[in-house]
Amino acid sequence: MARSKAPADPRGGHIRLYWAIVDSPAWRVLTHADVRVYLALRRKLGRTNNGDINATLAELKHAGISSSSTLASALRRLELLGFIEKTRQGGIANGGKLCSLYRFTDEPTFEIKKAGVSAGAATNEWQSFTSMTEARAALRSEAPKIASKVRLSNRSASTIEPERAFSASTIEHEADSPIRSSKRKKKAPIVPEPA
Repeated sequence: MARSKAPADPRGGHIRLYWAIVDSPAWRVLTHADVRVYLALRRKLGRTNNGDINATLAELKHAGISSSSTLASALRRLELLGFIEKTRQGGIANGGKLCSLYRFTDEPTFEIKKAGVSAGAATNEWQSFTSMTEARAALRSEAPKIASKVRLSNRSASTIEPERAFSASTIEHEADSPIRSSKRKKKAPIVPEPA
């Protein structure tokens, strides 16, 4: 009896993103641009091309990345947090003719001689961050190298990693209110004159 091939997905290809990555402290400090770049790069991942994935602005414009500084910052943060690793330095550092190539650290890499990529197992550097505070500290230590226009995420994982003790009282945490205070000056209350 011949083995039958698994039926093709009628919806086409897909991007597999494991819960372990999405629930990790490193993932939760990524900005929206970082996630968009990650997903656009992940879309390029095939069965054997990990390590031969380029991130040129021309190819990522369809994903909504239209600024070279946004792309450079997102790639740098994804590298610092251990989601991707550069396998070949391109651009000016390499004569300007070749683009940089990347690999995903959660997938094994196969040897790709023409790109100069050697084989290796998945390294999962993103797992080294045990808290969001630790991941943010790694980004802050490299802040001068990351574009200053991009603001680091302040999201918290309320059920997984509370950043401060929870209290239902709104009076106790008046200073921590998420609502901005008004810039208008408060008028003095009108006090009726005695008759």
